Amino acid sequence: MSDSRLVVLRDLLSLSQQEFASRIGITQGALSQLESQKSKLSLDSLLKINRVFGVDCNWLVTGEGDIFYQPDKREPQPMDNHLGMTREGYIPLVRGEAHAGYIENYLDEKYLDTLEVYKIPGYEAGGYRLFEVEGDSMVPSIYPGEIVVTERLPDLLAIENGALCIVVAEEGIVAKRTYIYEEDRNMLILKSDNPDYKTYSIPMDSVREVWRVRAKITNVFVQPQVVDASRLKELEADIMTLKQEMSRLSADKSSTSSTAE
Repeated sequence: MSDSRLVVLRDLLSLSQQEFASRIGITQGALSQLESQKSKLSLDSLLKINRVFGVDCNWLVTGEGDIFYQPDKREPQPMDNHLGMTREGYIPLVRGEAHAGYIENYLDEKYLDTLEVYKIPGYEAGGYRLFEVEGDSMVPSIYPGEIVVTERLPDLLAIENGALCIVVAEEGIVAKRTYIYEEDRNMLILKSDNPDYKTYSIPMDSVREVWRVRAKITNVFVQPQVVDASRLKELEADIMTLKQEMSRLSADKSSTSSTAE
């Protein structure tokens, strides 16, 4: 995101750096880093700016479109045929704390209209929904707190084996690899990418919806593994021991050769 957009926004709102930063829950120093392009805007801050100031996420990310929601966009948008797409191309977001309520009300348009909606570049047309992922069962593909952009699969029996999906079922909302065994098409097999979690199955008639993951929005950046100082000392000691052993074997070999002569 261009730093100028944050500056433009703050000027339009007539807010100081301190005032703007306080409203979105970051420090003035952090905002200064963002405006000077020394750091990138996190997903949490992006969504906070969207909610607090009514700023269009599409403009924040790409600089395209209106800066602020137009009056007719500030009201909840009606859903089109329960495909997860609003008339204006905004996508509903199901947050982690809303999972239980969503399972109970996923067919209730009045409930769906209460969900936050966002416009995601590249996903303006189609049947999409955003889900916030809980738990670490899909690490390293999806980390806790990440938001996935999904497309609804209307035919559950046409699920591609191994597809990464959000499964909405009586038991809960989970992100899993999905499989259907030809021998028993009444069961849906759910597999985690994290090997610490076991594969399990649920009855197909308990499944409410399946949404195929198409993309994700993340503020999780995996750091390269760092070898600490104590580990480095251990490695150096191991190398020294190996060198000493190689020298001893070489000396023994030379001594044996001299004796043989």
